[in-house]
Amino acid sequence: MSNRIIIKFASVICRPIHFYIFSLTTYKFQENNSFKTYTREELNTTEHEQCTFENCNFNACNFIGVTFIDCVFTNCVFDEAQLNHVSLRSVKFIGCSMKNLNFAMCDRLLFEVVFDHCRLDFSKFYTLPLHAAQFLNCSILAVDFMKANLQAVLFDNCDLHRAEFEGALAQKADFYSSENYSMNPSKTKLNKAVFAESRLAGLTTHLELKLS
Repeated sequence: MSNRIIIKFASVICRPIHFYIFSLTTYKFQENNSFKTYTREELNTTEHEQCTFENCNFNACNFIGVTFIDCVFTNCVFDEAQLNHVSLRSVKFIGCSMKNLNFAMCDRLLFEVVFDHCRLDFSKFYTLPLHAAQFLNCSILAVDFMKANLQAVLFDNCDLHRAEFEGALAQKADFYSSENYSMNPSKTKLNKAVFAESRLAGLTTHLELKLS
C-alpha cells in the first residue's frame, strides 16, 4: 500500500487510520505524588502491546474498543471506570485500585489476567472465562463471580468476604490460603478445588450449622 503513512514518536507507533497501536511504551507519571489522569475517551479505539502503565488514574475513562496485550499496570486507579469491549490478553495489575468495575463487558476471547495486591471490591466477573487467572493478596469483597469459569484459578491470600460464586465452575480452583469465602457446593462446581481444612466452614454457611 503506497499511501500508507507511519508516524513515529519515540517508542510509540501511531497509524493514522481508525485504530491506533502503541507498542513497547512506558506511561509513567509521578510528580509531587500525583497521578496522570486520563479523560473519558482518551484511550478509545487503541491497542497497547507490551506497554507499562505506572501511577495512572483511569477512573473517569469510558473504555470502548481498547486492547491491552502483554501489558503491566502498577499503582493505577480504575475505580468505577466503564469497560466496554475491552480486551485483556496476558495483562498484569499490581497494587491497583479497581473497585466496582464490570469486567463482564470485556472481550471473552483470551481473557488472561493476574491481579497482585489489588483492591477489587464490588467488581463483577459474571459469566467470564477466568480459567487459570491469578488473584494474589487481593481484597475481593462482595465480588460477583456468578456463573464464571474459575477452573484452576488461584486465589492466594485473598479476602473473599461476601463474594458470590453461585453457578460458577470452580473445579481445581485453589482457595487454600484465602479466607472469608462462603459457597454452597450444591450450587458451585468444586470438584478437586483446594481448601484449607481450618476454613471448611465457609462451605457450610448455607446450612446454618453451629461449628465449634
